[in-house]
Amino acid sequence: MDSHGHDMNSFTPSRHFDRRRLSRSSRALRAAAAAIASLACIAPAGAAYVLAPQYAGTFADGSGADAAFHRIDNAWAGSAVLWNEDAGTFGSGVPVSTFRWGTGLWGQVDWLAVQQAAAGQSSAASGAIVESFTDVLPGVSHANSRYNECHGGTVPLLPFFSPAPDLGDCGNAEAGALAQHNWTARYSGYIRITDPGEYNFGVLHDDGFFFRLIGAGGDELAIGRDYLNPPLRVGFAENLVLDAGLYGFELGAWNHLGAGVVDLRWASGCTADCEWTSVPTTHLVSASEVPEPPAWALALIGLMALLALPGLPAARARLQRLRRLPGPSGPRTECTPARA
Repeated sequence: MDSHGHDMNSFTPSRHFDRRRLSRSSRALRAAAAAIASLACIAPAGAAYVLAPQYAGTFADGSGADAAFHRIDNAWAGSAVLWNEDAGTFGSGVPVSTFRWGTGLWGQVDWLAVQQAAAGQSSAASGAIVESFTDVLPGVSHANSRYNECHGGTVPLLPFFSPAPDLGDCGNAEAGALAQHNWTARYSGYIRITDPGEYNFGVLHDDGFFFRLIGAGGDELAIGRDYLNPPLRVGFAENLVLDAGLYGFELGAWNHLGAGVVDLRWASGCTADCEWTSVPTTHLVSASEVPEPPAWALALIGLMALLALPGLPAARARLQRLRRLPGPSGPRTECTPARA
C-alpha cells in the first residue's frame, strides 16, 4: 500500500482481469468487467519492444502534463456504447442509452464525444458538459471523493471537485456525490526519458482508460480497457525498450458512477514484480514546451480513431513493424501481481 491507499505495485496483465462489479444492471457491468482482453493490452507477449523516441536526445526538465477534465450532466442519454440485452454483452446490439438505466458515460466512444463537444465540434455530447478544467498539471493522478473514501486513498481530487462527506456502504458501487459522477480526463504531452533501458507503464483506473505511447515515425504502443471496470492497474504485457528523448503520450479515462480514479505510473526493468512509482513532474513535458510538435502527435480526433474498435487491426499492424527484442534467456515473462 502507498499514500494513495491502493496497492500501487499490483499489476494485472491482459489475461488476469477481475470480473466483479456491482451495478443497477448487473449483467451490463459483469460484461464491462470482462472487456475484451485484446483491448487491455495489444502489445504481443513474448518479447520486449524497441520504440525509438519521437525526439531523440537530451531535453530540459518538464513542468507537467497537459490535462483536461470535463463533467457531464448525469441525465445525459446519448451514449453510443452498444449493449446486447439478450446476450448481456457490450459491443453489439443497440445503444445502451435506449434503456431507461443507460444514462451517463459507458465507454470510450462516449469519452470521445465529450472531447469533441469540449472542442466545439458537433457530437452526441454537445450541450451536456457542466464543468471543465484545462491546465498543465504536475502529475497524472486524480480521483473523486468516493474513491478516496472506499479505498483509503489520498489521491488528488479533480480540480473542480471539493471533498465530499463520507457516505459509508462501500459495497454500493453506484454511491457517491452526484456532482462527482460522469467525468472524463485527458492527459497528453511528452514523457522525457533520460536513462535508456527497459520500462513499463501501468494505469490504475475506474471505470475505463486507454494509454498510448508514441515514438518515431508515428509508431506507438497502446493499452486500454473499455466500458466500465472495477479499480485495477493494467500495464503492458512486456517491457518497452526506450532511448533518451521525448515520447508523445495520451491517456484518456472516464468514470460513470461511484468511485473514480486514474493514476499513471512507470517501472524500470519490470520483468516479474513491478515496483510502480509516479512519473516525476520533471519527466512530464507539456506540448507547449516542445517547439513545433508534429501535427499527428497531438491531434485528438484523428488519432482517437486508432483505439476505436474498427481501428484495432491497424494498431496491431503498426505494432508488428516494431522490432522484437528477445531476453537474455529467451522471451521476457509477464509482470505478475506483486505481493503486498
